[in-house]
Amino acid sequence: FRCAACGTILEVKVSIGHLTCADFARMRQSHDRSIWRWFDFFPVENRASIVSLGEGDTPLIHAKRLGEKLGLGNLYLKNDTVLPTGSLKDRSNSVGISVAKELGFATTAVMSTGNAAASVAAYSAAAGLQSVVLVPKGTAPSKIIQARAYGAAVIVVDGDFDNEVSVLYKAAVQEFGWYDCLSSNPYRVGKKSYAYELVDQFNGCFPDWVIHPTAGGTGIFCMWQGFQEFVSLGWIDGAPKLAAAQSAAAAPFVMAMEKGLENVEPVIAQETVAESIQVGNPAALGWRALAALRESNGTAVALSDGEILDAQSLTARLAGIFAEPAAATSVAAAGKMRAAGLINPDDVVVCNLTGHGLKQPEAIQVAEKEFAPIAPTLAALRERIASL
Repeated sequence: FRCAACGTILEVKVSIGHLTCADFARMRQSHDRSIWRWFDFFPVENRASIVSLGEGDTPLIHAKRLGEKLGLGNLYLKNDTVLPTGSLKDRSNSVGISVAKELGFATTAVMSTGNAAASVAAYSAAAGLQSVVLVPKGTAPSKIIQARAYGAAVIVVDGDFDNEVSVLYKAAVQEFGWYDCLSSNPYRVGKKSYAYELVDQFNGCFPDWVIHPTAGGTGIFCMWQGFQEFVSLGWIDGAPKLAAAQSAAAAPFVMAMEKGLENVEPVIAQETVAESIQVGNPAALGWRALAALRESNGTAVALSDGEILDAQSLTARLAGIFAEPAAATSVAAAGKMRAAGLINPDDVVVCNLTGHGLKQPEAIQVAEKEFAPIAPTLAALRERIASL
């Protein structure tokens, strides 16, 4: 997956020059509402190789009440919490594991803070492949259980994710010949489908901003690639600005943008409630994602745990969507960018909600008294309601 000379991650190019506006209309009208209605844009040769659980075409919701709170009249939520395993990783793994099947691999592997582990395990199970996932100590039990339920061999490693776990994982892939499902795999381009779906859902147009929770940068890079493909075909006449939302505890893209760096310098990731994006060294695609941010005239925003949890609560109470903390960073970033004047009040803004709140339910703090039973009387009910 890497250039033998310089070590750069290879990029898979798909020939799309033959596609016409008639093909765009055909794709939009397809009865297949998964990402695979955009088959021509993915590096899979044979449709028989496709491994799909119905991922894609997730709801785009005009969140009016949440938008009013944040001062954004045109705030939209791209609700990827409803994907098959509850996170955006399904977009990547549907394509990546379809290629694994096409290339004849028997075992897939990934190291993950949780969401990728569950997704790789699910798509491997659907493909009839074995899967092995390495997760760092401290990963939410609910995520480990989900991966195990799909039949994965789940290994919890007592070590730092960006260092000890990474070194062990790379050595294991070499040792056992597993199919690597990290972002260093150039076939994992399913997140390009964000661009295709948004243009479709905005009826051939595109928003002013797309804000995406960011760890390694795959989502930012792939989205930009997708929008640029549509531009090259003349299907749209421009593209949105992209914003990377990061936890302040692990914000290498924010630092790179602030310093004007050409590449992303690693940082030591600290503990954060946004554990799904707790990555300090986006080595594989960092420079490409950084280039996408700049080419789109976008930005990167760091959020504190308090800001993230506030956004998670607001998204649930005002929009009815329970997103995990990492997913809510996009909403937190939208509010912060609006307050700073980076976003105009009438801009069309899309926040990608990348994972379900049930991935990390322990992030929600509930007082013990709320679990305590009451007597079956109206008086007891009145007293409890008054105390809430």
